Amino acid sequence: MARKRARRRARNASPAPSVAALRREIARVRRALRAEKEAGARKLAALGRAGDRRLAGMVAEIARLRHHEARAAALERLVGERDAALAAQAARIAELESRPLRTPTDLG
Repeated sequence: MARKRARRRARNASPAPSVAALRREIARVRRALRAEKEAGARKLAALGRAGDRRLAGMVAEIARLRHHEARAAALERLVGERDAALAAQAARIAELESRPLRTPTDLG
């Protein structure tokens, strides 16, 4: 029985790889590692570009919002000036209507 066990081990045991096979395996693993590094670098660059695009979009949106804010402020100022002018005109009309007319030249 001792011999059968020894034979089974001998049959199942794989031969040691040759130096050339090990070198080929090392070269394959190095190529795979290089490919993984390059893929990682490409993925990282793509993520960086995507982040830059998102940031540029946000900056553009902020610029648009500031533009609209400036336009709203300018329109608010114009409406305020118009309201002040209308109030001044209404006061002048009220003043003129309250004065008795002496001559047609008093209309001013």
